[in-house]
Amino acid sequence: MAAVGFLLLFYAVALGVAGALLSLPYLLYTTHRFHALLTVLCLAGAGVLSWSLLPRRERFVPPGFRLTEAEHPRLFAAIRDVAQRMGTRMPDAVYLVEDVNAYVRQVGGVFGLGGRRVLSLGLGLLAVDNLSQWRAAVAHEFGHFQSGDTWLAGVLCATRSAMGRTLGGWRFFSWVPETFLRLTQALSREQELVADTWSVRLAGKRAHLSGLRWEALHAAAWRRFLAQEVLPLASRGVVPDNLFEGYRRYLASADWAEGLRELGATSERASCPYDSHPSLAERIAFAERLDVPEVPLDERPAYTLLSDAEALERRFTVQLWPRAVEFIPWSEAGAHWRTLWNETASRVQARVPDFSLARVSALVKDARAWDAFAEAIHPRLVGYRAPDRAERVREVVAHAVSAYLASILAEHGMVWRTSPGEPLRLECEGEPVDPAALVDGWLEGTLGLEVLERLRARLSVDAHAAWRLREEERTEALAPLAAVTVEREGDAVTVRAPFSRLGLPHCCALCGGDIASHVETRFHVGGVLRDDGDITIEVPVCQAHAHQPHKAFKVRHYEEASDLITLEVPTLEYARLIQRSNA
Repeated sequence: MAAVGFLLLFYAVALGVAGALLSLPYLLYTTHRFHALLTVLCLAGAGVLSWSLLPRRERFVPPGFRLTEAEHPRLFAAIRDVAQRMGTRMPDAVYLVEDVNAYVRQVGGVFGLGGRRVLSLGLGLLAVDNLSQWRAAVAHEFGHFQSGDTWLAGVLCATRSAMGRTLGGWRFFSWVPETFLRLTQALSREQELVADTWSVRLAGKRAHLSGLRWEALHAAAWRRFLAQEVLPLASRGVVPDNLFEGYRRYLASADWAEGLRELGATSERASCPYDSHPSLAERIAFAERLDVPEVPLDERPAYTLLSDAEALERRFTVQLWPRAVEFIPWSEAGAHWRTLWNETASRVQARVPDFSLARVSALVKDARAWDAFAEAIHPRLVGYRAPDRAERVREVVAHAVSAYLASILAEHGMVWRTSPGEPLRLECEGEPVDPAALVDGWLEGTLGLEVLERLRARLSVDAHAAWRLREEERTEALAPLAAVTVEREGDAVTVRAPFSRLGLPHCCALCGGDIASHVETRFHVGGVLRDDGDITIEVPVCQAHAHQPHKAFKVRHYEEASDLITLEVPTLEYARLIQRSNA
């Protein structure tokens, strides 16, 4: 009621302001005289305000691959069984999405009215749940239909959009949408608990609780799998042809076993006032308090509801990465990882020209040399002023040296081996070598460098061996992350660079001090540029300047066609820092 009351109050006030703007010219005309400019401004203001308040018809974009009952009769029979037992109607469309998740929406209407019911099922959810856990998840989502949550969500989303259009440019009124968001997100968390009640009643407390824990863990594991095993290859236009086959192999890997504790801790974080869902601990505690009869578990894999699941996985993988240059079997992934590591070795050799196998020993022993080496390899560390700088520097040094060492050893006869979730290893006559583990041991001081000497002697590698670079590899490795031009005009200092590739130094843009946060800030663009005349930049600021990010820059010029932006920056030193960090 508070949320709906706030909604009505907002519309009443906004329409009242629009009415006042319309009546002001008339009042002036009847009491004083006609004022043409004021009349035009008032009419324009009232028109813009009224236009901002108009509800928009939602444009539906399919979230994934649409499933049909003809292709997957067992799946639709199971969905229909849940719907009938809850007394609700079937969704109008069912889509397959990639996540370890499920969700429902009411799409195509205005203000939550009309439209169609849509159920989105994660292929990852089907891959990890048993049938009881899956039914619990679907019952939870249908609980949102039963409680009218999808209708109310449409009303609230339309109001948030109207608030954004109406008050977006007025900092003084930013508290209005923020207050509404806090109220409605609190409502959303309550709705999730009500939906959990349906889940427990239909599928049983054991299925609901085990599903909550299992799905939270796998949602984090799936993101980790994509980040570590797929995205680096996808950046080169190469994608394994069945992501879900790789994920199943990942779940049997050393990385999954070692990351269980870390991922479990991540899923237990407390909720904040802007979260749409209660924390996992709150949902578990709520379910534990419900007094319902237990339901027998059906531990058959939910995966069996799909027809020809492997073919579906391959089709879905292709749809997820439609622009991939090539789809490869997982058995060929090692060769492409080798190419990535070779590119890192080329970057090391090009940016630190005198580096060699002999200098590996000297570098890992001298922690004072790590900063300069890391900044040469990874310029974004130039000006990096954050508490985790030492950790980031060590990560860059460890990866660069591992790739350099592995590339040279592979060039002298060792063979690459890998699989999802396992480190990239080298092998010689059946004996495995993990270059990343070796380098970590040297950096931490837990391993001696005699291991390197034995490997070098065994493979007959020269002590001063260096990575061989072709000229085109050198040119590519030395190319700047973003070409930055610095100019000085009197007291003003400007930088010009490609906006989409430009990285700001990780320090306060106003004083160069330790960074506290990045503040998303809108800057007005000078000249004839974008339609809205604004551009958004995430400005790094320290604690003292946390409320002054708008003072950091002036956007002199920006053209979307060329992607070139010209920024006026505080000092020449900061401009040079931007140039170096994008070198």
